Amino acid sequence: MNQEQQSKPMIFENGATWLRADFHLHTHKDKEFKPLDNPNDFFNQCIKRLKEEDVHIAVVTNHNKFDRDEFVNFRKKAWKEDIWILPGVELSVNDGANGIHCLIVFDHSSWITSQEDYINQFLTSAFEGIANRENENIRCNYSLENVLQKLSSHKLQGRDSFIVMAHVDQDSGFLKELDGGRKQQFAGSELFREFVLAFQKFRSYDQLQGLNQWFSGRLPAFVEGSDCKCVEDVGKAHKQNGEDKKTYIKIGAFNFDALKYALLDHEERVSHTPHNIEKAWLKSISFTTSKWQDRKLAFSSAMNNLIGIRGSGKSSLLETIRYALDIPLGANSHEPNYKERLVQNFLGSGGKLRVELINRYGQVFIAEKIMGESTNIYQDGQLQHNLKINAILNKPLYYGQKDLSDIGGETSTEDLISKLMGDKLAPIRQKVEEKNSEVTTLLTDVQRINKSLSQKKEIEERKASIELNMKIFKDNEIDKKLNKQIEFDKDNNRLDTILQFEHSVINGLQDTVNDFRELFAAQKNYQSKENPALFVSVYEAFSKFEETFLKISGIIEELKREKLSIDNLKDGFIEQYDQLKEEFSKIKREINLPNIEADAYVKLSKDLDLQNAKLIEIGKLDQRREQVLQKLKQALVDLKGLWHAEYQMVVQEVEKLNTDQSKLRIEVNFKGNKDRFKEFIRASVRGSGLRDAALSEIADHYTDLIEVYNDLRVDGSKVSGILSGGNNLSNFTGKFKDNINAFLTYRVPDKYVIYYNERPLNEHSLGQRASALILFILTLKENDIIIIDQPEDDLDNQTIYTDVITELRKLKDKTQFIFATHNPNIPVLGDCEQTICCSYNNGVISTIEGSIDDTTIQKKIVNIMEGGEEAFNQRKMIYELWKH
Repeated sequence: MNQEQQSKPMIFENGATWLRADFHLHTHKDKEFKPLDNPNDFFNQCIKRLKEEDVHIAVVTNHNKFDRDEFVNFRKKAWKEDIWILPGVELSVNDGANGIHCLIVFDHSSWITSQEDYINQFLTSAFEGIANRENENIRCNYSLENVLQKLSSHKLQGRDSFIVMAHVDQDSGFLKELDGGRKQQFAGSELFREFVLAFQKFRSYDQLQGLNQWFSGRLPAFVEGSDCKCVEDVGKAHKQNGEDKKTYIKIGAFNFDALKYALLDHEERVSHTPHNIEKAWLKSISFTTSKWQDRKLAFSSAMNNLIGIRGSGKSSLLETIRYALDIPLGANSHEPNYKERLVQNFLGSGGKLRVELINRYGQVFIAEKIMGESTNIYQDGQLQHNLKINAILNKPLYYGQKDLSDIGGETSTEDLISKLMGDKLAPIRQKVEEKNSEVTTLLTDVQRINKSLSQKKEIEERKASIELNMKIFKDNEIDKKLNKQIEFDKDNNRLDTILQFEHSVINGLQDTVNDFRELFAAQKNYQSKENPALFVSVYEAFSKFEETFLKISGIIEELKREKLSIDNLKDGFIEQYDQLKEEFSKIKREINLPNIEADAYVKLSKDLDLQNAKLIEIGKLDQRREQVLQKLKQALVDLKGLWHAEYQMVVQEVEKLNTDQSKLRIEVNFKGNKDRFKEFIRASVRGSGLRDAALSEIADHYTDLIEVYNDLRVDGSKVSGILSGGNNLSNFTGKFKDNINAFLTYRVPDKYVIYYNERPLNEHSLGQRASALILFILTLKENDIIIIDQPEDDLDNQTIYTDVITELRKLKDKTQFIFATHNPNIPVLGDCEQTICCSYNNGVISTIEGSIDDTTIQKKIVNIMEGGEEAFNQRKMIYELWKH
């Protein structure tokens, strides 16, 4: 069994990844290589250097020779370190002025078998009759054209290979040794284009424009190789202008076809700089259920596809991923109960999720969640209180089955806008909520004041009754006799009020001291690393502040002593009052009038004082009511301003989206959803007998109910005209009063219209809607992760390839995609980094993960996805288009 067919290296756990490659590696078997003190330790030394240089792909290309035993041993040892060694040779071709060096890379699985070594057979033929062939200056019998023909013959017999032209613009390099006519001739050769996949150590950037024209804009890949002549130089990058020249390949499996396709697709798969992930992404999810114990799904930061036949569990996994990321289904979700059941059935009671997240700064977070419970997030093992997943992942976006094709109506479009905006509206909406609370509080104040004002007549009538009852006492001059007791009672009440006030002041100050006393020490725990001298001064000043604050305790003691003075005065007053009680009782006994009780006059006096006090307070309420109404008016103006500010934020975001692409456009009309406005009014005034036509006319004329409120009591206003006749205005005013809180805080929704090719989206077919929305979503550029279940629903294959997949390939480095799909074109032509193959057996979902480069995954796609083989044929054709 070949090593490529053995267990997948851990380096590919998350699918295709970027690995550094060295396409020009010599070993100690090369005649030009510096002799080693300990040749038997070469493999260990070489592998150590490759690891130090972070090289994971290397091609052994000794001059004009191939040592099979050395290669097999080297390859076996390197494989254990996730380093893939490929067989090759640096062949000196008999062409050009001084010969041309070609790095031929062979498919190990077909060129080296247990019975045959076809590489050495090829070399023996190439150097037939030539002695000392290992010298790099010795040329073989073959011209470059002969080499291409020989390799083509081997390919027809199932032995594939490709060529990297070595140090192309130096001695023995393709560009250096050939004149312009020969170069142009090879550029037009189909065999050259088929086998020559890369130029190594290209430096003649001044020739690039002309070279690009000869190759019709499809030059081979530019790659690097150490061309080492000693162990110290193994994997070492060449420098140009002080810059290390390196090659990184995006690859998902250590097999020959994967490397070959990467070079063919070099614009996407070959880079001269390390690939850094600059977004937040989902790295893995582990499930612990009754059927799965710590089962882990690993994801690529780019494109991930869940594939499988219908009923294989794709949607269950995808919905569980959504649930694990705390993404709500959304108001427009198609069959939400079914989707929730998928999660419940998969996880079961007590099912646990463990999510590994990487934020945009490369920090690792672990989110844990038990079915039905809230999520806990940890960093470095420490619980991060109040941290939410959407603070780690920016605007995660999800659409389940049929969700996209359902979009077009008002509610679904609002849900789309809400998802697009993410948390951007949260601050302004928080302000709206706060202003709504303020409006509600002010309305409560107005209602309370109005209630008090409505009691004025009743109080005045009560006062008149008391005064009438007291007149008989005054007529008999009883009031004068009892006046002393009444005044003493007033004084006693006032003393109690003052003492209670002093008590409240002392208690309030004491509570403040108690609240802050222990907090001062915590403020001085911080130690500055950059400004220690500054904080010495800060803490000195802060200590003085603390000393001043603690003086309040002394002030409280002084206040308590002062309060004792009034307590003593009150005691003296009570003592005097007690001494007069006999005098007051004697006066009452001396009043000897029929049907007149002296104590009644005292009670009436107290009651009269109370009514007078109420009337004084009511007198102040008119002014207070005016002040509250002014505040309410301002709060309503502020609320309308916040609504408009929210609208402007949406418009700004929508304009960005409209500018980024031309086919789909969103139009936003401020408070334009009149239908929802009318529904709200109708529901609120139900039972009033008001005609729908009148209510609709109000909604059509007024932008919101605050405007109606402002006009409601204005003679000749539009609303009074609409409701003229009978009790219409009175009924509406009554309903408005009953629902005033809800009416004045009701935000008339904005109206969103999505246009596709300048026609409203809801006028298009389901397939056209889905096409437009998928393309639109893919170009948002602000979502760290986009999850869609069966994005191909209602789409034809041509639309998927020409539009959707083209965008996916552009954007997957900027956004993480997780799709569940039946369509093979998405994973195959989309060059999917991680494919998760799902199957369902005996109540358990089984999965196999791997890149599209992985032959096991390729077979799964062909076997389980209708049209999978055609998709691979299409992929091969696309990769090889440059030959023509």
